Amino acid sequence: MNTYEHFIDGDWSAPDAGAYLESIDPASGETWARFARGNVRDADAAVNAAHRAFNEGPWSTYSMRQRCDCLVEIADLLERRWPELVEAEIRDNGKRISEINPQFGGLHSWYRYFAQQGREIEPRRLSNQTPGVTNDAHYLPYGVVVAITPWNSPLMIAAWKIGPALAAGNTVVIKPSEFASASTLEFARLLAETSLPPGVVNVVTGFGHEVGEPLVTHQLTRKVSFTGSDFGGRKVAEAAARNVIPVTLELGGKSPQLLFADADLESAINGIVSGIFLSNGQTCVAGSRLIVESSLHDEVVGRLIERVIRLQAGDPLNPGTEIAPLANRAQLDKVMSMIATARAENATCVFGGERLYPEERPNGFYLQPAIFTDVTPRMTLWREEVFGPVLAVIRAADEDEAVTLANDSKYGLAAGVWTSDAERARRIAAQLEVGTVYINHYRSVDPGSPIGGFKASGYGRELGPDAVRDFMQIKSVWFGTAPCANPFPPQSG
Repeated sequence: MNTYEHFIDGDWSAPDAGAYLESIDPASGETWARFARGNVRDADAAVNAAHRAFNEGPWSTYSMRQRCDCLVEIADLLERRWPELVEAEIRDNGKRISEINPQFGGLHSWYRYFAQQGREIEPRRLSNQTPGVTNDAHYLPYGVVVAITPWNSPLMIAAWKIGPALAAGNTVVIKPSEFASASTLEFARLLAETSLPPGVVNVVTGFGHEVGEPLVTHQLTRKVSFTGSDFGGRKVAEAAARNVIPVTLELGGKSPQLLFADADLESAINGIVSGIFLSNGQTCVAGSRLIVESSLHDEVVGRLIERVIRLQAGDPLNPGTEIAPLANRAQLDKVMSMIATARAENATCVFGGERLYPEERPNGFYLQPAIFTDVTPRMTLWREEVFGPVLAVIRAADEDEAVTLANDSKYGLAAGVWTSDAERARRIAAQLEVGTVYINHYRSVDPGSPIGGFKASGYGRELGPDAVRDFMQIKSVWFGTAPCANPFPPQSG
């Protein structure tokens, strides 16, 4: 069994209270590792280490170019060594190796992008109406950034926070999910081989209320970036508000996919299946609500069933596996409970929704993908995030009804539109109350494109053209180019 400690100030640190959490392999249902169970003193040690590195260590003297060179060094190391990180994430959250390999094989590209973006940041000359002065905007780091990551894609989402935060000149304390901390700790092990100064990146593990909240509320924390549930996001925002700390929140979703009769149906089916059943629906942008033009409804449901009925469950480390386990027991129980609620509310389960017991992994947290019809907008399945492989299908008579159904949600993270009419696609995209719209395509992510939501899906953005600036403060500097006039000139006479 692997035992992981905190990574603080460039070295491994035993938990203050000597306590550990067990990590359960979701494919086997067995304990495979232990993580340090952090507390307020562990949080204090990590934030103080990051604060010292920001103010006193070599990092405090680095230019933007030197910091970006460090990111390139991290990228070079990841490009060579990413296979060493794969098994830890799979053992933690059960994601299929056929998904993890391409994801990890591209991790280096995030760090390269943020390094390049950081090199382009310079003071900006501002226009002003005051004669005799110039005005510039200077972009400066915050200081200690606390980054809290979820269990579904911990190492990729950590890159979205660590990369731009470091390029901006901050130091970082990462608190990964208590369900999936191993890959982040293995990444820290690689970081220790680079020239990154001690304390610039720290990792502490444990429960949110025991170590996460003390990190957020620490007097030396200057910014927080959180990805997770809307419930967790509210807790983080409330805690950060005590010290007036800025927060970026990327939270839950209940993303609609709008399918019209003029769409390329084969392409749309591929995108819908990918959007909800790839990664077991355990992604914030999962296309969990399918709004189908009425004339297509029965055909689309039939074709979706034909696709998912053939999928085979198995060991996520096997490249041929198509259905992996859900990430943890708590998530399996939640999804099963929501399926039971959907049935009790008279939605029709036309396929799946039952536990699976693969011969090679009979004790894992496996679940059949589920498709529900006869769903109404008032049902729990339509309104609440499942974060599992469950698709709710509803009919729409026309475009207006489809848009109304799509926007009738507390969430607003992403949406998909499937139509061959480009004008209709643009018209609908303008009306959808979401942060990302995919047209005849679904679920892409790129460092140059911002991610974030409307409404309960959070605020602020990650990635995109301002990713590094989002981790910086703006200082306005005025420079007089002419002598100041006497504000009280002598009176004549």
